[in-house]
Amino acid sequence: MGEVNKSKSPKKRPFRWTKELVRLALNDGWTQKEIADKCRTQQSVVSDWKKGSKLSTEQQLKPLLELYGHKLRRSTFRVYWSHSTEEKKFYRVEGKVILSQAFSDLRRDTRGKLVKKIPLYKLVIHYQGGDQFLAIIQSRLTFRKTNEELECSVEDAIWSSNFSELMTSIELIKFVDSYAEKNLHEFQSDAITLSFLLRQALLNHGIPVDGIVEYPSVW
Repeated sequence: MGEVNKSKSPKKRPFRWTKELVRLALNDGWTQKEIADKCRTQQSVVSDWKKGSKLSTEQQLKPLLELYGHKLRRSTFRVYWSHSTEEKKFYRVEGKVILSQAFSDLRRDTRGKLVKKIPLYKLVIHYQGGDQFLAIIQSRLTFRKTNEELECSVEDAIWSSNFSELMTSIELIKFVDSYAEKNLHEFQSDAITLSFLLRQALLNHGIPVDGIVEYPSVW
């Protein structure tokens, strides 16, 4: 039988951007020995962090995060907007995108042949550090007179966005599962597979998920 993975404290979880954070410090003139002393570890461990062969924890890297965390966050952001007849609002959202899933209208001709795949809605999940996530629900912009979909060479410009509150991973899973059940009736394949895609995305980014049966390898 497999074992269910127990959730760790966010500060004790492996910090996925260990390598990037250490390189920011090294590029700023730190030596591996200075980083090791500051993080209370050995230089050989810092060498592994630099190569990406080992991950540290957020707690152990706190001295570096206090100095360079803002640069790490700044390197991953997206610009969004909400667009209505009354007003336009613009948003800058930091944090790595761990899931971006579009839901498309599969338009067919009178014989049932697929003519065009038109994305109409989209779900984007940003990971903002610790155990904080932001979900963005997007709808495709259309021209008011013709109701035809807006086109643009910059893909982010064709979506109007609505934002969730910040959520923990547990709250995020409940939110997305509920969204799939209540809002994706027209997209049955997406409604069924979205819960899998979210959990896969979380695990791929080193974020533990409750209720997952683990079959660890023996090295």
